[in-house]
Amino acid sequence: MLGSRYFDLIHSVIRYSSVGPKRLAVTPKEECMLSRHSKAMAILMLSIAVAAGGLVLTRHVIAVAGEADAERLNRSILDYIAQKNPQAPIRAFQRFPEALVAEAQKSNLDHCLVLAQAEVESEFHQDAVGAAGEIGLFQILPSTAAIMEPVVGPFKRPVGVKAVRDAKSDAKSDAKSARDLGDLADPVVSTKFAMAYLRDIMTRRSNVRDALTEYNGGPAGRHPHYYRMVMGTYVEILERSELRCRFRETPKPSPVLTTLLTRA
Repeated sequence: MLGSRYFDLIHSVIRYSSVGPKRLAVTPKEECMLSRHSKAMAILMLSIAVAAGGLVLTRHVIAVAGEADAERLNRSILDYIAQKNPQAPIRAFQRFPEALVAEAQKSNLDHCLVLAQAEVESEFHQDAVGAAGEIGLFQILPSTAAIMEPVVGPFKRPVGVKAVRDAKSDAKSDAKSARDLGDLADPVVSTKFAMAYLRDIMTRRSNVRDALTEYNGGPAGRHPHYYRMVMGTYVEILERSELRCRFRETPKPSPVLTTLLTRA
């Protein structure tokens, strides 16, 4: 009986929608059923629209919140660089925080550890040149970068690097010398090549200590103190909550709080 009523209702709806109210004679009972059906469909469609709109709005809010959070982290990283090197041209570092976080994630490393490595390597002088010809934020040799080109992509080679002072200078080289350093003087490019090189080392080294030691001193690891310098700087950075370090130690509960939780 109930199935028959629904069949009649569906049949009436099909006839009503295909022929139209002016060309189709319907009984008062059918008209009432159609009216109820129309209201139910309207409510259903409205509910679907509200639900879909709410989902879109929720996704939009989450996306906006994520962008704002990333922007705050970027500013915090730039502020840290400015504190450590007040003469750093922040415009040159504008895209560095995003590259830092992305490359650290690719390497399965805390971005704060990578930031500490950059500080130890160049003290955030993006145009620093080492005694052996290392260039940029992470002090990459052009020959090393050339090896990583198949992974990272081509880069502009430096010209006349020997005419530029070493990494301990105060970043007073002229514009021509800075241009001659090529792409490795770009913090983003330096970060990409450095992390690609470090990832390559980590395929052969079982731990971060050995990987960092080889990064700085080659396979023979001629400078074992390098790891201690990076980790010492890393520990200092961990104290800065605004830098959102991945492995920042969770504060230990006070003895009073521990006692209360134990008694609860």
